[in-house]
Amino acid sequence: MKTIAYCLSSEDMFDITSDSYFFGMFTYLQLHLMPDLNDTGEHTNPTKILYYTMCPKLYLYRKKQKEAVIQGVHEYLCQFFGSSINYTIQSKKTTELPPILKGVSGSDIWIPDETTQEELESYFNDYPIQKRLKLHGKLNRRLISNSVVYRNEYLELDCCGNYGEEMLHNFKGSHLIFVNTNFRDCTIIQFLNKWKTNQGFQNLKSFSIDLNLQHDNIILFDKKFDHLEIKRNIDVRHLKPSEDALLVKWREIKTDNIALTCRTEEMTLESRDYLIRDGDGQGATVMIFPIFFSFAVWDSTENTHIMGSKNE
Repeated sequence: MKTIAYCLSSEDMFDITSDSYFFGMFTYLQLHLMPDLNDTGEHTNPTKILYYTMCPKLYLYRKKQKEAVIQGVHEYLCQFFGSSINYTIQSKKTTELPPILKGVSGSDIWIPDETTQEELESYFNDYPIQKRLKLHGKLNRRLISNSVVYRNEYLELDCCGNYGEEMLHNFKGSHLIFVNTNFRDCTIIQFLNKWKTNQGFQNLKSFSIDLNLQHDNIILFDKKFDHLEIKRNIDVRHLKPSEDALLVKWREIKTDNIALTCRTEEMTLESRDYLIRDGDGQGATVMIFPIFFSFAVWDSTENTHIMGSKNE
């Protein structure tokens, strides 16, 4: 077993799942927490019915005890398994934020429309430092400019069709991903020029935008990137067709959407377009298509043959 996943699927339903390969078959740790609407349950300790099985177990809790039950089960699992496994949490389209659990390494959180800036900042100030954080919702102008969210090393944002300029400019971490998020060409030009002239984004290692996605089966993006216009407005260098494309690699934290398993995956980007930063000569590979943008900074061992020509 590598991961225990918590999922807030509605205001009342909270699922705790994991899987394990045991004697040639998959067994599951599954506990569904639901409110006891009639308050008739025995309300025994939920950990007494928490064990490996092929079928999920159901525990009915008193509504007033929801938070205490979830925290109690999590503390029990942490005491039993310790830090040898990953703990992840996900919330779907609910009207509340998920409970704050200690030791969580990855989160996939829906941000309710009703939640204010102050409530979000207070919530994430209490949130544990994680390997990876993913947020969904109408996020534009929902976070304060110096929010603790922007200090996460790996941040993925699904803005449900809203624009993402504000979040890009406020990000302080090293790896940033946008999906279902609109961007103007001028924003991409401004970002690349700021990085190129050493005026910003010095900590950023990788940044991508994927417009080839849908939200609730509705295509969100009428406007695609004008990649030719972007390249005309920045000092992008190009390798000749006879030259090998530049390759850059980096490690990225991923979460499986089904099992919510948190894992590290090697990412690669191969392109003939690149930038050399003013001042320190740092290189970065750029890939721009009408529906996709990717930017990745080289480490000290990559593409060293290019560095000799950086001042040409």
